Amino acid sequence: MQALLDALDDAVIVLDPSGEVVRSNAVARRLLGDLRPGRPPGRRAGAVLRETGPGGVPAGEASGDGEALGARMTARRLPMADGSVTWVLRDVTVEREREDALRLERERKHFLSRASRALSGTLNLRRTWGLAARLTADGPADQCAVTLWSDEGPPITAVARPGGPARFLTAEPAGAGPTRVRATGRREVHPELTPERARELCPPGLDPPSSGSVVLVPLRARGSCFGVMTLLRAEPYDEAELELIDDHADRVALALEAARLYQHAVNTSERLRSALLPPALPPVPGTRLGAVYRAATAGSLIGGDFYEVLHVPAKGWMFVLGDVCGKGVDAAVYTGRVRQALRTAAMVDLTPTQTLDLLNRTLLVGDDGGFVTLVIGSPEPLPDGSVRITLAAGGHPAPLVLRNDGTVEPVRLPGMLVGALQGAVFGDAEVVLEPGDALYLYTDGITEARGEDGAMYGEERLMEDLADCRGMPPGAVVERVAQLALEHLRGGEHDDIAMFGIQAAPAAGWEWAS
Repeated sequence: MQALLDALDDAVIVLDPSGEVVRSNAVARRLLGDLRPGRPPGRRAGAVLRETGPGGVPAGEASGDGEALGARMTARRLPMADGSVTWVLRDVTVEREREDALRLERERKHFLSRASRALSGTLNLRRTWGLAARLTADGPADQCAVTLWSDEGPPITAVARPGGPARFLTAEPAGAGPTRVRATGRREVHPELTPERARELCPPGLDPPSSGSVVLVPLRARGSCFGVMTLLRAEPYDEAELELIDDHADRVALALEAARLYQHAVNTSERLRSALLPPALPPVPGTRLGAVYRAATAGSLIGGDFYEVLHVPAKGWMFVLGDVCGKGVDAAVYTGRVRQALRTAAMVDLTPTQTLDLLNRTLLVGDDGGFVTLVIGSPEPLPDGSVRITLAAGGHPAPLVLRNDGTVEPVRLPGMLVGALQGAVFGDAEVVLEPGDALYLYTDGITEARGEDGAMYGEERLMEDLADCRGMPPGAVVERVAQLALEHLRGGEHDDIAMFGIQAAPAAGWEWAS
């Protein structure tokens, strides 16, 4: 019988009804020490058995000296018919450690996955910044601070505690720890710090406990350290937790760098927007002007369509409406180049056709592959109140004349794309506007706007809608047409939309033709 018990891998102890040891095997004696027959179990064995109730609930950590120290066991209590009790105990230390490791790994992966999804959900820099601090405070830290440096001002720190919003603090210096880690680019771990030492290391806004650990992790991108993440908690960090923090910091750095690059692009776009937004229309003698512009790119106010009215010292005024190939920032940059060339040409005594020829030659200098279509007009008020307009065009939709009786006439102007070919030829024409007549220039973003059924707005509908605008000033007409084109789109994507109108000013007491 004893030999059979000693061959088992589990510890076995048999106690009589009085609680004294009847029999035990070698595994039990090795794990639990003193188990002499005829006597109660020793202190170590008794502690384990007392912590184990009926049904095999876990015994927890065994205490005592020898080989049982630190062991984790499960036990089953088996009552016998004669009143004795057989205990079967199993050392599950390795099994439990494996389970704990798997659980911790699952928790680690879950945290990193949740944090990555949250951080990738926005490109707003401030939102990403605060989210990084909050996620860390809800995860491996009791408090977290994310400090970022920029060339535009002092360092700013986002501070968060579990369950709360992030607070943003501007402070100089940023703390000895973050400043040093930014310079070295290496992680620092400071266990069991006093509050005084922790405050010296940490950025402003963190509240160190009576005793705590601080971890400072660099946030790196493209070979440089642009920020530091500071984690503070009461308990020290083990190596597995430090690996988790490093992985998390890498994800935070990638998200913040993406948001920083996006913010830089937004700032660049904003500067372009400020420089390239259509200027206010000046007063041109004998005329009334109106213009509208709607950019194609959602959330942007810049694009490839443009209009401008320029003062020409020798001839009075010149107006331009154009459409640069493409849209967005690239088109806006090319638009800036076109407009600058036109402003330079306005200083010289040139006809509209000569201006187009000069612009074509200017744009062909360089190899950017861009081109533009446009219409240029030069208005000349006449003594009878009418306005003579000399027009020239390069590859652009035909201007439309709205007569005061509601008649709409297209002005066909042959001409090649501007900036595409050497020796391009451009057509010209002359139009006389009687008082109340108006000339409208537009881009193909209006005529090529497609509705839900795929049908384009088209020149024919544009002419009909213009006729319905008879009697309206040009500013109201262009806004009305732009609105009708957008309604035709019904929320669909569209190209840039621009329209410009010039009207021969009605004389005092003048009435619309019936």
